[in-house]
Amino acid sequence: MVDVARAAGTSHATVSRYLNKTTVVTPATAAAIEHAIGLVGYTPNQTARSLVRRSTRSIAFVVREDTSRFFADPNLSEMAVGANRELSASGFQMVVLIVDDDESALRIGQLVTGGWVDGAILVAMRPDDPIVDAALLHRTAIVTASSSSLHADVPSVDTDNVGGTRRITELLLAGGRRRIAEIRGPGHATAAALRHDGYAQALGGSLDSRLIVTAEEWTSRAGRAAADTLLERGAAFDALVCASDLLALGALESLDGRGLRVPEDVAVVGFDDAPWAAGARPALTTVHQDARETGRLLAVEILARVAGLDRPEAHVILPNRIVWRDSAGPAPEARSEDPAIPEEPPIP
Repeated sequence: MVDVARAAGTSHATVSRYLNKTTVVTPATAAAIEHAIGLVGYTPNQTARSLVRRSTRSIAFVVREDTSRFFADPNLSEMAVGANRELSASGFQMVVLIVDDDESALRIGQLVTGGWVDGAILVAMRPDDPIVDAALLHRTAIVTASSSSLHADVPSVDTDNVGGTRRITELLLAGGRRRIAEIRGPGHATAAALRHDGYAQALGGSLDSRLIVTAEEWTSRAGRAAADTLLERGAAFDALVCASDLLALGALESLDGRGLRVPEDVAVVGFDDAPWAAGARPALTTVHQDARETGRLLAVEILARVAGLDRPEAHVILPNRIVWRDSAGPAPEARSEDPAIPEEPPIP
């Protein structure tokens, strides 16, 4: 460790604090220490480190979203429930941290990497998020609920965003819809980009930019505003693929306000299968994802990382399924990959 300190141009105590995560050092100092570790070939003594730094038995559940969305989005709450149950069963407590601006991102990044928790489950992270960068720099155990290739070196668990949206769009085509519009999720969201990819794959090269609008946020209000924008453009469409159920709910309100019938004039589909989707008017066709299972698997993965188990970088993509309801009209014939289109998901 003395050699590392000398090569990094810092003190032995600073190197010790950095390795044991008992304090936060500047990014420049952390980078210098990491470079020195590689230069001198230093391997930390894990037994000695464990005597210095006791486990907190706490895992952070970090959500990079506005506070209102955390409480309004049933998938986030279901994911938290799944993670918390798994962590509690292993004797860990879960600390929920909501990151709703860049200032809090820096502060929470320091908390996550400063030894206050043993690791972190990161949800709705952005591709260039400083929390991810800080965790990687400080070698903090993390997993993320995102399949973004930009975080290829971070274990992840996610639903099949591309496949689910592609299949539901293909089913609209199979049902005779030909002018299929899209309300994308917010531009910063990885899930929004992946779901757009699925929509684009289903339509091949026939994308019409006039039929695609990006919502400002994951809310029904934003969905209504996006649908209003589509209608004001004057480009006809007979189906609408929405990146979430909340966006679809707003779209239903917009279409109803313009006197358009769903599904007779426009078929509408969402993504998530929120608890209220079956009770919407009309009942919403959507992609059902098991957010609670996603949370459970994220907890399993972070516990393995915290325990120091030698595991390959895991990137788990969970299957989802189409739930066909009234908002998209009569159900097309079920195909092999969606054998239970008309079924409701089982109640947990």
